[in-house]
Amino acid sequence: MKHRLCILSAIAIFCGSAVFAEPSDDFAALLARMDYVKGDYAAAIAKATPLAEAGQPRAQTLLGYMAELGLGMPVDPAKAVEYYQKAADLGYPQAIQNLAVSYRWGELGLTEDKAKARELYAMAAAMDHGQAMGELAVMLREGEGGPVDMPLAVAMFERAVSTGNPDATAEYAYMLATATGVELDMERARDLYEIAAAHKIDWAERDLGEMLELGEGGPIDLARAKVFYARAVAQENASAGYDIAEMAWANPDVFPDKVEALAYCFWAEALPPEWDGTDYDGKCAEAAAALGPDDVAKAKAMAEAF
Repeated sequence: MKHRLCILSAIAIFCGSAVFAEPSDDFAALLARMDYVKGDYAAAIAKATPLAEAGQPRAQTLLGYMAELGLGMPVDPAKAVEYYQKAADLGYPQAIQNLAVSYRWGELGLTEDKAKARELYAMAAAMDHGQAMGELAVMLREGEGGPVDMPLAVAMFERAVSTGNPDATAEYAYMLATATGVELDMERARDLYEIAAAHKIDWAERDLGEMLELGEGGPIDLARAKVFYARAVAQENASAGYDIAEMAWANPDVFPDKVEALAYCFWAEALPPEWDGTDYDGKCAEAAAALGPDDVAKAKAMAEAF
């Protein structure tokens, strides 16, 4: 998964007197960032450009991100890389993170270089950049861009989780639930999935739904399981749709609506195979055969509305 997040930190303003000093360049860059958040790209560019030209790394990173996505300006990968590199040379962790993403996946006109990406992630991680910690941990775990280093991967995941990074939290939850490089800890895995699901990470919502359904790491809660499965469905997670159907078929006393269950199955079946090759094509035939034509038609119509 690619993760390139633009600069954003909380702003705390402390006023010790009625006299206000001129804002620092970093604060001025934050004001430009606020215009970006509001969607006023012209104002953001107007404020950030002189700051970036003067060497302000937060402003450079903001303009790089806007050039990358074509926000308020034409898409310009070369300009994005130029701004990111300037900010990275000044040691700005978000710019280093953004360059790492580009090298890892061969984006913005850069040649794919996993080893360089890993090195850049390590640089940003050393500055406590949560996203970089998580991405570095994945590369260390998978042996991407260098040898597998599971102890360091676990340490990086723990640090990233402590920063509140949701992607790393979901990844580490999976490791705890599957005993991948760590001891099995279903209770903590469930707690971490709860955190990641609160950030709307679809596969974390799906995995949490499964833990709630099966009573892994805590009590069974089928109603909540359906809620999280449905949230993952809203993000087009095919397995979550089929999971709802299976849960309903296995618990008809709790989920008696067979039409709705079939609708979720039809919905999952209609999606292309998942990243791991899982394909639900043909999985609904038996359930559909148990219902009449009218109910099957209703289920198909319902599936289209999901």
